[in-house]
Order: sequence, then structure tokens, then C-alpha cells
Amino acid sequence: MFLRRSLCVIAVSPSFYQYSDKYIERDYGRKSTQLSRHFVRPPVLRAEGSVKKDGISRPLPRDTPTSLYAPLDSSTSQPHIRLIELLPGRGSHPLTVNLIEVPLSDHLLYEAISYCWGDPKDKSIVTCNGHTLPVPRNLEVALRNMRYQDKPRVLWADAICIDQSNRAEMASQVQLMRTIFSKAQRTLIWLGDVKEKEQQRMSKFALYTIKAGLSIFQWRVPLVASPQVPVWHVHEGRYRKLAPFSSEFYLEVIGMLRTPWFKRAWVVQEVVVSSKATIFWGSSQYDWEDVIRALKFMREANFPLAFIVTLENISTIDQERKFYRKGDTKLNGVLLRHQRCTATDPRDKIYSFCGLVEPTSENHIPVRISYEDKDDIAVIYREVALEILEKDQSLDLLSRPPLSAVSSTTNLPSWVPDWSTSATSTLNYAWGHGPLSLAGTELAGASSNLRFAASCNSKYSPKVSSTGEGLVVEGYQFDKVVEAGSIFQGVQMPYNVESFPQIVREWIHCFETLLRARKVFTCWQQVANIHSKKTYVTGETMREAHLQTVSVAEVHDADRVKLELELWEKGTRFPFGLPYSAFIFVWHFVASKPFLVFELQGRYLLRRKIVRTEAGYLGLASNTTEVGDSVMICKGSSVPLIMRRNQEDGSFRLIGDAYVHGIMRGEAFQTDKCHTMLVN
Repeated sequence: MFLRRSLCVIAVSPSFYQYSDKYIERDYGRKSTQLSRHFVRPPVLRAEGSVKKDGISRPLPRDTPTSLYAPLDSSTSQPHIRLIELLPGRGSHPLTVNLIEVPLSDHLLYEAISYCWGDPKDKSIVTCNGHTLPVPRNLEVALRNMRYQDKPRVLWADAICIDQSNRAEMASQVQLMRTIFSKAQRTLIWLGDVKEKEQQRMSKFALYTIKAGLSIFQWRVPLVASPQVPVWHVHEGRYRKLAPFSSEFYLEVIGMLRTPWFKRAWVVQEVVVSSKATIFWGSSQYDWEDVIRALKFMREANFPLAFIVTLENISTIDQERKFYRKGDTKLNGVLLRHQRCTATDPRDKIYSFCGLVEPTSENHIPVRISYEDKDDIAVIYREVALEILEKDQSLDLLSRPPLSAVSSTTNLPSWVPDWSTSATSTLNYAWGHGPLSLAGTELAGASSNLRFAASCNSKYSPKVSSTGEGLVVEGYQFDKVVEAGSIFQGVQMPYNVESFPQIVREWIHCFETLLRARKVFTCWQQVANIHSKKTYVTGETMREAHLQTVSVAEVHDADRVKLELELWEKGTRFPFGLPYSAFIFVWHFVASKPFLVFELQGRYLLRRKIVRTEAGYLGLASNTTEVGDSVMICKGSSVPLIMRRNQEDGSFRLIGDAYVHGIMRGEAFQTDKCHTMLVN
């Protein structure tokens, strides 16, 4: 995020900007009653890097070698930052800002901008301290839409406030990001202007389909009890209230959630730590909490939210706010919850989340932040992995949901997570994070106990090989995979809305994925031999063991999981299972029951497969598991691990985590069988 280079700006000398409470004022004069805050500049404002001619200070020529960013003051214990004074203007008038250096204190009144950089080559020009400054076009458009017509506005935006050519400053300012956004009076979330909003094409067929569908579904929804969403219309200069299932709000949500902002790594921290957040979308402004309440209400209605890409991108941020406010976060859990995010610099997939773990917390992990080119990505990831293993005294770092993308980071050992790989989010329709690791690290807070204890809550102290590449663990081979089922790839709801043929293809694809999923469940039933009269190793029927395995032991604990398993069983039980499933769905719709449930693929099943072991155990394992792989029980791991032996040197490669029904609470763990193994 911070590695995109830009020309530097003139910095205001701290000696000529007297910071005082008298330079901070509030203004409640705006019709929206939103708080406006700005600095009143003292009469003398001198730019660093200027020359005196004819008694007047003038800017240095463009080709001067002197840096236009003055180094931030580090002589005091209080860190310093730069703020933007956005001067008033309207429409196409030139965009003018002043850059002000101030100590980062509780008395500052400013707003922080959260936005997506976009294409690093797509630049626009602003005038900063009398000099032209190239900035990301998205930021220029945001500033143009956020400036007041009659008064300055004080803001913080990374591309201007941080010297993008100074790696050391970038590293130090990154560590202040949490403080910067938490001290801001408000975080301004910029999704796009009116032009960008209008560029999101939607066919008339999609529009009519959505409106017709909403009018049909509204009778199922208690609209009287539904939360109303206040929206401020800038052009109209007034507030309106929208119902969650109104076509206007539904179309707004479809557009919002398609913007790239929701996928970016840095925006999570920017919203999570903020006291208040406002969404700017076209000429409309929404309070973050109002949108969240409406979406939760919509999600609880028993029908799929068609044409919405996914709820995961926004719901995981909401979940993270709750974890953060409780002060109950661990770095491994945070990184797992936001594997879906993207970042231009792979290092930001870690750095952007470090601030979500309190520095004063016992769970804080010191992460070396560096943007130097000499620091290899694999080395940084390995350092962080070892820090997590050491802090957690656990191997649950190795339990991760399978990803669809192949790792592109070179020289990365199998035990080190490739945080640069982003998980696909278009298959999760449940509210919250998914898919999940089998250890459930991302669901548990720092003070919570995990669901499973395959190694009887034993501890692990990390050791590495002499080369630093291999991880030394203690454990043993419990069993071996002798049969593996098909991979569950999920059911895909339509989300493209651009043209009628495309929408038709999307619905066809939806039914194809439904048929494919049914075929996978049928295959899994055969692997589990659910109709056998033999009992499972635990004494249960094979059908019960199969349901426990597919649900990861949640079939009797979660009503929606149980309901979905019943639907899949009914859909695969008869020769004409697919038509029967269609009948069930229609019946559930008429009876106002859920007729498409995505709990299983939103939790553990996505990109996993059922396996059977040599001793007759059933397991749920990652998509790359093969016949012949070993089921290992290791000290410090709450779940079994699938590993593949290297025949040349006897070391192992980690394939993934596993749920093996019957051994998840330490039933098979034997300390005396454990021996040292090397995982490369």
C-alpha cells in the first residue's frame, strides 16, 4: 500500500506552525449536523526547501536535489504526523491542500480517509503548499468530493501524509496507523463518485428481476420491525430513510460490495479501530453501523441474496470490530480471518493487521516492519510464523482452510502460511468469516479454548533445522489414507448483472454447481458406506459418523447445519433426487423456511474432501490430500495433520489439517509414541 512512489511535497516547518488548542475549532453550522473540524493557520507559513529572492521566500526549482518532505520531528516522545488542510472549493476548481506537521495527540481534530489506491500509474495532480503533487486518482476524486465550499477541512490520507520515497519513514508511520485512525473523529470510507457508480452496468432485465423478486419476498419479511437506513443525499441536501428490502437500498448494496475497497487489506484496520465511519458512495453517505444492521437483518431472512457478490468482505470487518473492542485477539486469528484480502505489497498482508493486537496485550507479537528491498518475502513470512508458534506454544498455525490459488511465493516451506495468497470470497453467503480452519483459531478469542484437543492440549516449543527451513515437531503417524472422495467446490449464486445473456448463463452455472455438489455428496456417502449395517469404530452407525464428519461435529449443535444436511440427504436419497430437491426448495419457500442454506460451504466444507483411513476412520481433509498420505498426531496441534513423506530424506511435507471422527478429543494420543520429525 505504501510502496507506490510519488513526488514529494513541501512540508511545513514545525517552528512556523504553532500547535495550540486555539487553532482547533468546531463548526456545527452544516445542515447535516456532521462535525466539521479544521485548523486555522497562523499568518506566517513558510515552506521548507525555499530560497529567498527580493526579500520573498519562493519554492525551490523542480530540479532541486533537496527533499521536499522535511523529516518528521523525532526529538520528543510524542510521535509526529502530517495532516492535510483541504482548502475550500467546488466542482472543477483546482484542488489545493496544505501539508501540516503536528504531534499525534488526543487534542487533534481531523478525519482520516480510507480509500483504495487503484492503478499505481493512474495519477492526478493536486496543488500542495504551492507545488504540484501527483496522487492516486482515487484520492484526488475523493478529496474533490469531500472538500467544503466555504471552509477548510483537515484530513489524513496516507499517499500525501507519508513520504512514499522514504522507506524508513514508511515503516515508522505504518506502526502509527492504528493510532492515527483511532484518534480521528471519523473515518471517511471512499468507494467512488457518481461517475464510477453509474459505470456499474446493470441490465434492465436484472433491474426488473430484482424489483419483482423483492416485491414477492417482502411479504415474508416483518417490514415493521426492519431497521431503517438513513442516507444523506449530497445533491438534495437532505436525509432519507430506506428499508432494507427496498429496491433502492438493495441496488445500493449490490453496487457497494462490488467495489475493490472491501477487498483491500489496510481498510480492515482503518475501520475496525475508528470510533465512527461514514461510507461515501456516489452522492450518498451512509453510517457504517446503519448498513451493518440492515445487512444482518436481510441475511436473517430465509432466502438467498441474489446478485450480491458476497457478504464476507463486509461481515468480517464487522466481526473484527467486536474482537478488537474486547481486546481478545491473536495475530494468527486475525491473519486467518482476513486471508481473503489483497495488497499490492505482500508484506502488507501482515503489517496491515499487526495493529489489531494491542501492544500492551500479552498476546502481542513483535513483528519487524521493513520495506527494504533486501528483505525477502519468504524470510519475513517465516519470521512471523516462528513468532506466532513461539507465542502460542501451539502448532495450530498449521491448521488453515484450503485455498483455490497456488502459492506464488518462492522458497516458502510447507509449514509457513503464504499470507500473500488471497482466498476467493464469492462462495461464502453466510454472515461472517469462512471457510474456516478445522482448529477454529479464527473463531476463538485469545482467552477462549478451542473445540478440539487431538493431542490432549499438549504444548509445543518451536525448533528449526540447521538451515532454518525445516520445522522440528514431535508426533507420530496414526493412520494412512486409503480412499479419498471428490472435492466439494460449493454452490455459486449468480452475481453478474450486466446483460440478459450473462444473467441466464449465471443461473445455468448456479444449477450446474448445485448438481455438482449433489454428486459430491453422493460420492462421500459411498466412501463412508452410510448404508452399511456395520458400526463405526466409535459404536455409532456409519450414517451418523458420516454426518458428524461432514459437519465437523456440529450436526447436533447448529440448527442451520442440521437443516442443510437434511436437505442434502433428501436430495441424494431418491433416483430423481434433483427434481425432489427442487420440490423441497419450493415447499420451503411457500412455508417461509430456508430453501437455500450455505452454512456448510461457509464453514468447513469448501475445497475439502471426505477420506477413509486404513483403520476405518472417516475424515475431512484438504483438497490436495491423496491416497497414501499420513494422518499425523503432533504435540501442540489441536487437530490431526495430513503429511506426505519425502522418500529421499525421510522428511515430511505438510498437506493440511484434518478432522478425523473419533480422535478429536485425544482418544488416540499417546505421548510415548511421539518422536522427532522434520517438516520442510
